[in-house]
Amino acid sequence: MKKLISILLVVIMTISVFCINTVYADSINVTIDGKAQVYDVMPVIENGRTLVPMRGIFEALGAEINWDDATKTVTGKKGDISVTLQIGNNVAKVNGEDKALDVAASIINSRTMVPVRFISETLGCKVDWEADTKTVIINSMKPKLAPLVSEVHRDIPTEFTKSNDPKDMLYFSYGEFADQEAQYAKVKAQGEVVCNEDEFMNGIKPLYNGSENYGSIEVCDIEGQAFKKVLRVTTTKVPDKSAAYQVVTTATPERNPGDGVSPLDKYIISFRMRTVSGGNPETGKGKVQVQIQLPVKPWTKALFQEIEIGKDWTIVYMPFSGVENATSIAIRPGFYEQVVELGGIEIINFGPDFDTDILPRTTNSYPELEEGAVWRDEALARIEKERKGDFTVVVKDKEGNVIPDAEVKLDMFEHQFQFGIATGPKIYNDETYAKNLVKNFNTVGLEHHFKWGPYETDPTIARRAIAKAYDIGIKYTRGHPLIWERGVGSDGKTWLTPEYMFSEEVLSSKDKILEKCQAHFSKILNDFDKKITEWDVVNEIVEHNLIRGDDDTLFVEWFKMAREILGPDAELYWNDYYTGEKLFEFMDMFEKLGVDYDGMGIQSHFSNAAMMPTEQLKFYDRIASYDKKLKVTEYTCVIADQKLQANFTRDHMIAAFSHPNMEGYVMWAFWDGSALEEITPIYDINWNLKPCGQVYQDLVYNKWWTKDAKATTDKDGNATVRGFYGDYDVEVSANGKTVKKMVSFHKGYENVLEIVVE
Repeated sequence: MKKLISILLVVIMTISVFCINTVYADSINVTIDGKAQVYDVMPVIENGRTLVPMRGIFEALGAEINWDDATKTVTGKKGDISVTLQIGNNVAKVNGEDKALDVAASIINSRTMVPVRFISETLGCKVDWEADTKTVIINSMKPKLAPLVSEVHRDIPTEFTKSNDPKDMLYFSYGEFADQEAQYAKVKAQGEVVCNEDEFMNGIKPLYNGSENYGSIEVCDIEGQAFKKVLRVTTTKVPDKSAAYQVVTTATPERNPGDGVSPLDKYIISFRMRTVSGGNPETGKGKVQVQIQLPVKPWTKALFQEIEIGKDWTIVYMPFSGVENATSIAIRPGFYEQVVELGGIEIINFGPDFDTDILPRTTNSYPELEEGAVWRDEALARIEKERKGDFTVVVKDKEGNVIPDAEVKLDMFEHQFQFGIATGPKIYNDETYAKNLVKNFNTVGLEHHFKWGPYETDPTIARRAIAKAYDIGIKYTRGHPLIWERGVGSDGKTWLTPEYMFSEEVLSSKDKILEKCQAHFSKILNDFDKKITEWDVVNEIVEHNLIRGDDDTLFVEWFKMAREILGPDAELYWNDYYTGEKLFEFMDMFEKLGVDYDGMGIQSHFSNAAMMPTEQLKFYDRIASYDKKLKVTEYTCVIADQKLQANFTRDHMIAAFSHPNMEGYVMWAFWDGSALEEITPIYDINWNLKPCGQVYQDLVYNKWWTKDAKATTDKDGNATVRGFYGDYDVEVSANGKTVKKMVSFHKGYENVLEIVVE
């Protein structure tokens, strides 16, 4: 009996010791750089030390992991640090040297558990404990300063009409007329009617190019109005693209048939409109788009404006400027299932010297683009938080003694954020173009000549363009794209991807596809000696699949090829224009396949003010939820109304710049003289700055630029300045001497600069 009691006591004591030494810490949390960690086995506390799953902690800290089952040993490597632990062994090895452990690694619930503090600190992280929330807080030890990769000081805009106060924005409004119709009657006599109601209605053509699939048109008599006929347009099916459904007339805005249209003349088109039925389900308003353009490619537009009108007859006024030979008039009605009527249509030419500000105009209401919009104040607060940091300059003498009361001055000369443009041969064959490009942008991509087919045909254009970009002081370059599963371009003859990629011999064999792709990747990526470390690996994959067909595993292979050539620091993007559910279906598929990509390039082509800032931000948030970087890659804003174009671009830029995952904002074209699109944001054909260009320069180089920031060192020799992340000239004056340095103060670094004044 006594023997049995003794055995029971031993068992109880053993259990008690175990319970005291090992506690399952289901209430303990772990965060790494602010991100909560989730493990398949909960952390445990043993002898006062927190243990977490081996693979989870090593991978979260960016270390490569190797497990030797024979010796029950785990090795993690990160950079030049190697740490090895053996199950049950209280001695670890760090770069071959023995390090004593308070608690050994152990196996719990079939998982190898390792001490979180030892692993984290060994790999260069700072570890804290927050008792109130029972949280282990791990933060990467940031380098003090980012490397300075360019000392070039671009000739940037320096004169602005507004202050650098973030809320002192440029807003563009129109002349206010108490009675728009009376104002129209007043100015109408100053011009010449070049298209009247009869000409427009009599010239209505039958639907063409498959438009009959989306609805019908008819010209009807109308009573009780100042006009006699109306164009009734019925939309029964909404097309994917508004261009698929158009109503065209043979009438033109010419003074006489065959005269053409002068690009100097100012015009207005006026008409009455009402929505008979349907329209926007929320507002009951019908929508149409009015266009006046060249009748042949490149379809250059003089007017391309949408309007929404309710059930009452409403007069619409749309001023516009002529585009040479833009004589084709059309209405696009395919936005909702709806029946709309238009009547009383006429176009007036006021000649070249007319003040269009005195013309009445009808625009849609865009509350989010107006001054005082709540979303904008919230975005500006995010910009202050996300795009600016505290930069500390420590001033010492040559003996290492701190110097108080030293004067410190900081002047920014480059942004960390990428503001860019896609370009082509004009960067090296047009000096005016190159001068204005580098004045406005720090980033360059290529519109066309990085694409597989064009690059293989003639690589010298891309090489010359990138060489010129670096020569004139561009800091960042990006490649676009490695894979675009499309055959010929919009001209119907240029192969964007080589024709041989679509042969039966290649497409029938995955190995053949990969062989050709590997050769292409190796050629183009190595041609630039890793100077271009950011690439759109795939482009427009939601719409095009001519190479992969149904084999989505090719995505894995393509990104893997690029990573192996460019290395772990390269930024690999998927670039697309889709914003709907299909995009996120592909993102889910990428997650499932484990595709190794860093970010999403969002093309952002706009022909109207279609996506308001709050919708834009929700879209960004949804992509960012996949833990991906964002970049606007091809921004266009083909809005003929320059004031609306400026207001929309202002707020599109603010929303993008305010999002923490956004890395850059790249436009597709910036000068009307070089664009595939006929209307660009920054300069007109004569290099005059447009209202949109004023907005762009005011934001980037006035509102989002730190100039002449000054501080004085305290008793510890420290001076701190808050500024936008970027590259700076730093000047320190003390004891009658001045020291100057160029330095990068970038996000993700401690941003502490020590300067010695001898």
